[in-house]
Amino acid sequence: DFIPKEGGAHQKMVIYGDNFGNDTSLVRVTIGGKKAVVVNVLGNCLYCFVPSGAFSGEIVVNVGTGDNVQSVTAGQVFDYQKKMVVGTLTGYRNEYDNQGWKDGPFETAAGFRNEGCLEFDPLYPHHLYVVYDHGDIQLLDLKNRMVSTPLSRSAFGNHRLRSISFTNDGKYMLVSVDTSSSGVGNSPSVYILRRNADGTFSSQGNPQLLAAYMQCNGAALHPVNNNEVYFNSYQRGQVFRLDLNDYFNTVNRGDMWAPTWAAGNYTELFTIQDTYWEFKIHMHPTGNYAYIIVINMHYILRTDYNWTEKRFAPPYVVAGQVRAPGWADGAGTSARLDRPYQGVFVKNPDYVEEGRSDEYDFYFAEYWTHSIRKLTPEGIVSTFAGRGRSGQAADNNYWGSEDGDLREVARFRHPTGIAYDEESNTFYILDTVGRKIRTISMEEEDAEDMGENENDNG
Repeated sequence: DFIPKEGGAHQKMVIYGDNFGNDTSLVRVTIGGKKAVVVNVLGNCLYCFVPSGAFSGEIVVNVGTGDNVQSVTAGQVFDYQKKMVVGTLTGYRNEYDNQGWKDGPFETAAGFRNEGCLEFDPLYPHHLYVVYDHGDIQLLDLKNRMVSTPLSRSAFGNHRLRSISFTNDGKYMLVSVDTSSSGVGNSPSVYILRRNADGTFSSQGNPQLLAAYMQCNGAALHPVNNNEVYFNSYQRGQVFRLDLNDYFNTVNRGDMWAPTWAAGNYTELFTIQDTYWEFKIHMHPTGNYAYIIVINMHYILRTDYNWTEKRFAPPYVVAGQVRAPGWADGAGTSARLDRPYQGVFVKNPDYVEEGRSDEYDFYFAEYWTHSIRKLTPEGIVSTFAGRGRSGQAADNNYWGSEDGDLREVARFRHPTGIAYDEESNTFYILDTVGRKIRTISMEEEDAEDMGENENDNG
């Protein structure tokens, strides 16, 4: 017999029987054809952990070695319940970390080494873009499992690329850049790029300057009120509002790419309390509010939207403490963050069922804690994935490259970008020092699992 009768990977299990002995080296347990870690054995019971991927649930105990193995199969199967796990989509890091940058099939592609952000194409949901702070813009074609580089940094003046976003109709891409070479009011902040006739974006799409101030860290569009663009500057921590309709009216008048249009075509709304530090704006899907992640000062602000005036109000802290880096789960300012980078809103089905006014949690990648954190609408911060306890026990590091159980096994190494596909319930993570694109998704039974059988007597 055994308890419990159901559970997931890394569930603790006790198996009862007779003549197990007391030497763990002579005992082998498989569950669903997968080898379990046996912790202890005492004659008529043993203690083990359920392995990942034990889908069939068949429990087999082998005692002995060589030709003297005795084997027994439990009369009941364990009800294995699938769970979210970390995996690797593409990329690798060799022993010398000289694998370079390689476009091509997911199986051989390499790179993914700079800080950056991820963004899905709203018209082609299998297209996932990666924009690198000191690099180009890559495209991950999830359907064809291919990596390409359709947009080069040179198309945007070789400036630092900080974010990409799309107009609500999906016709245009906005790329924010960071530069101070031309001074306040003249340095490029945001470029706009038209989609090609075949639906793609490329450097040949002739990016045009949309807004200019200096030292921009990101741009975002309001998800409901079309053509409201919000961008920032870390010069004084400003947030600006730009009306994209004014831009298109200029286009319709025939002076489409007038360079003077980009300077002064925006309104300063407010400043955050920190100057000369980078921050990014993330819009709530309803448009009711936005989160501002202050990356280098380790906290998250919330700014509420005024639907009458069509603009955001001055922000207030909802998570972390200003200039107090650390790793601590908790509520509001009692939580500690350490270089949070990019975040994404994800609908929580429990909130929907409960009829809550806010149905979304906010997940964000955190660089120095090597983890993915979650922020609830109530301001509760928890660690969702990473910092695997088993890896820490082995090498005493919070960072690593292991796939598997979200907290027991999986580790990241300086993640920055995060995106979420609602249809497949899959997160995508840019794991910069790991040189990979990682995933968080429901574990699946593949052909290898179905054909694998470790229930031998060897």
